This record gives sequence, C-alpha cells and structure tokens, in this order.
Amino acid sequence: MDTRACQNCKQDFAPDADDMAFYKKIGVPAPTFCRECRMVRRMLWRNVRSLYRRECSLCKKVLISMYDGDTPVFCTECYAGDGWDRHAVSSDIDWTSDFFSQINALLVLQPRVYQYRLGTVINSDYGNSVVNTKDAYLAYSVIECDNILYSESVDKTKDSMECFACIGLDQCSWNICSEKNYNSHHMFQTQSCIDSQFLFDCVNCQQCCLSSNMRNQQYVFRNKKLSKEEYEKAVSELKLDTMSGLTAAKKEFRALIAGSIHKYAQNIASQNVTGDFISHSKNVKYSFDVAQSSEDISYSSRIITSRDIKDCYAILTGEREYETLSGSGNAYNQIACVMCLGSRDLEYSLFCINSADCFGCVGLKNAQYCILNKQYSKEEYEKLVSKLRQHMMVMPYVDAKGRSFGYGEFYPYDFAMYAYNETIAQDNFPITEDIAKERGYPWKAREKRPTEGAISASELPDAIANVSDDMLKKTVLCSHVGECGHQCTEVFKIIDRELAFYRVKGQPLPELCPNCRHYERLGYRNTFHLYSRSCMCAQENHDHLGICQNQFETSYAPERQELVYCESCYQQEVI
Repeated sequence: MDTRACQNCKQDFAPDADDMAFYKKIGVPAPTFCRECRMVRRMLWRNVRSLYRRECSLCKKVLISMYDGDTPVFCTECYAGDGWDRHAVSSDIDWTSDFFSQINALLVLQPRVYQYRLGTVINSDYGNSVVNTKDAYLAYSVIECDNILYSESVDKTKDSMECFACIGLDQCSWNICSEKNYNSHHMFQTQSCIDSQFLFDCVNCQQCCLSSNMRNQQYVFRNKKLSKEEYEKAVSELKLDTMSGLTAAKKEFRALIAGSIHKYAQNIASQNVTGDFISHSKNVKYSFDVAQSSEDISYSSRIITSRDIKDCYAILTGEREYETLSGSGNAYNQIACVMCLGSRDLEYSLFCINSADCFGCVGLKNAQYCILNKQYSKEEYEKLVSKLRQHMMVMPYVDAKGRSFGYGEFYPYDFAMYAYNETIAQDNFPITEDIAKERGYPWKAREKRPTEGAISASELPDAIANVSDDMLKKTVLCSHVGECGHQCTEVFKIIDRELAFYRVKGQPLPELCPNCRHYERLGYRNTFHLYSRSCMCAQENHDHLGICQNQFETSYAPERQELVYCESCYQQEVI
C-alpha cells in the first residue's frame, strides 16, 4: 500500500491491492486525490436541479436547460438529427499545451443537448436526467416513472411526489430511501407498507403511524397496537390535514427516528459489500446506492446493473468504467467520460453517442478513431493516443491552487460546466461560498427573485379543506426567503396536479419552495462517508456478553447518538 497525501485536502490515503490491480488492468496511474475529493470532483460535473430558460441554438425552440451562459445548446431532436456537423468544431493536437486545456477549448464551443434524457420521455420539460418517463415535473434522475413531481433519484414509481432515493412507489409522498410503498407518506427506510404515515425502518405494515422498527403490523400507533377504531381516532387527532398538525408530527417523527434502533447499513441481499443502500449486488467497496445485480463496484454511487466500476456516479448498464459519470446504454471501457451513451473504449470524452475508440472528443455520434473531434485512421489514432497519454503525464494541467491533473485524473475543478452550488456536490458535501472560493471551486451568486405580490407562508390556509382553486393563480413566498443556503427560490407556485394530490391525500399546502423541501428530505440521509465503529447493543438476551464486540463500517458518525447495531443484533432485536 502506497500512502500518499491528497492534492486537494492534504489528507493521507492509500490505494489497496485491489485498487492497484484495477489501475494496472486499465492502464492508468494510481490517483493523486483521495476518494472523497475524487467524488466531489465528479459531482461537480453533474447538475440536475438548476434549470434555466434557453433557446435551441438551431431551431430556436424555447427550452428548460441545465446549462446557463453562452454555450450553444440543442433540443433533443436537433441534437440527435443530422442538421449539424459534429466535426465542425475540432482541432489538431497542440503538443506545446496541456491536453486538458485543449479539451476545454473544444467543450465550450461544441453544442450540447439541453438536458439529459434517454428513451421515451413525455411531457417532462421541467425535469432532468429522465429515462423512459412521462409527466415528470421538477423531478430529477428518475427512471421509468409516471406522474412524478418534486422528486429525485426515484425509479419505477407513479403518481407520487416529494420523494428521494426510492423505487416502486405508488401514490406516495415524502418517502425517503424506501421501496414498494402504497399510499404512504413521510416514510424513511421502509418497504412494502400500505396506507401508513411517519414510519421508520418498517416492512410490510398497514395502517400504521408514528412507529419504528416494525415488521408485519397493522393498526399500530406510536408503536402500540390498537383496534381499527382506536387507530383511526388517534390519527385523526393529529390533524395532519393542517400545517400546524403536520409540523408537530414531523417534529415527533424526527425524535422517533433518533430514539430507534439503526442497522449499521441498509444493504440487502448482497455479498461482500461495504457502503450503504446496496441491494442484490456483490463485491462492492465503499459505495452508495448500488442496485440490481451490480458487481465489482468501488468508490461509486447511483450504480444500476453494472460491473467492474470504480470512481463513478450514475452508471446504468455499464462495464469497466473509471472516473466516469452519467453513462448508460451498455457503455464499456470508458475513462474520464461524461454522458457518453452506448459507447466503448472512450477516454476523456463528453456527450458522445454510439461511438468507439475516441480520445478527448465532445458531442460525436457513431464516430471512431477521433481525437479532439478530428478523424484519424486506426493506425494514426493508436499511435497518437499512446503519445498523448505520455504527454498528459509530462505536461499536466496545473490550476491556480497548484493541483496537478495528469493522465488518469478526472477533469480539473475549474473546467467544470457548472458552479459548485448548482451541482449534486453541494447536496452531498455542502459548503459556503467562502470555502468554495478558498478551494478553487466555481460558485454562482444567487439570483434575487422578484417577490412583489407573493403571499407569505403565514397567509396560507392552515387546513387543505380551506384552499380554493384561486391558489393556482398565486405566488407564495418561501418561509426561508432565501436565507437558508439551500438554493432557495424565494417564491414558488402550486400547480394543478399538486393541489389535486394534497386534496385527495388530505395534506396541507407547503410553506417551503421545492428546493428547500428537497434539502429538508436530504437532512434525513447520512453522508457518503464510512466510519469504523462497534455495535452498541447491550441486550442480555443476545448472543454476546455485555456490549456486543462486532465491528463494521457505517455511515453513522461516531459522535451521533443513535443506537447503531450490527447485522446479528439488529436481526435478533428487530426481526
């Protein structure tokens, strides 16, 4: 193990033997940034929530785009069509300049598709990173969904809103890290629950409320079994159709979660894994949100049905990927690529479709043997790529902070297409503007929104029964009024589908804008960091004397107060 200091945070880290074997297999040197700084660096290239009104640079159609500024953007039809020359923006290799600067010069000129959309996407203009979905509104990173609002990282879900990191929901709201729930609301780490509210770590429960650590229960309120009539009366007394009642219940729910037993990690039907929220996968190391038969995954997150992946984010059906994000369509053997679909054997390329054997290319389709978008013969390409790899090592890009980026490293922080606070980096590793500037990360000043004529949250009817259709014409001032650091939009509107949902489910109008509500849900989830800890169980009827001595890696920091149990003690106490 070769211990080294991270170029960014200066902390020591050491690639292990498996890491070194992977680097050797794909022909890259070991990284010079630690795994967390590498993760931040990738996340800085993924914006899903910050949207801007733009025009298609070709057909002039008005778009809701993930890109601000002057970079040309195309609508989906124009980008996929043949009405433009993808090789028009190209260049020869300049051996007197570092290669990262040459890629960046190409990137700022080449048109980009305005949003990340894949498959059949219908009536979802106000969404982003959407795959085979219809009727998505302010929903991001959603796959195979129908009628989904104000949600992120949600798959195979319909008629639901305000959810995060879920799969298989139906008619749900405020579900977080949950699966296959029906008509259930304010649920955290739950599965297969029906007609329930405010549950934590519950499976196969029906008509339950404000309870935790349960299996196969019905009519349970505050972890106490009641009759049907008693249960319905107790829930009605919460007055969840009012903002005052809902606020009190949410406060009680957070206290309930803090006082419940927590399994060290939410890893299901998986073998040889470390991380959190890993399901039906194996050989996963220090990764998060890995699912559906993924295998041999390291230092990655949001990985679905993929294998041999290291240092990646948002890979769907990929294999042998390194330092890559937003790849899908059976992508294979990519190094430092962004949003390259159905492509193989690419390095340092962005937005390429069904291409192979390309290096430092942007926006190509059905291309092969290209460098900086210029066509070469197979023999020329292979000779130049070999020389380029060496050139990137001998002449790396060095940023203003003295950080060096050579072959094998992801793109420099200051070449990112977005500001830090526009991206999922801010969601997962939140920092202030001062810290961002100190670290050399790009930052976007918050735009002041006009608030004239907006009604304050205190003016909203407390109960949903008192809300008229006129609310659809009004603008609401977010309770945070832009002072929270949560990308607050300051003002927001209620749309018709949203109001209909509140009425059917008996829920009050929100007092926060969609971004602030998203950050409120993020507050339930642990960070992308693992800590070495011991089981806290001291139950005398378990298979240990005194406090359990089992050790594990968990996303629960040592200073936190929750009771964190190993798998064995959790099974004995909860299951």
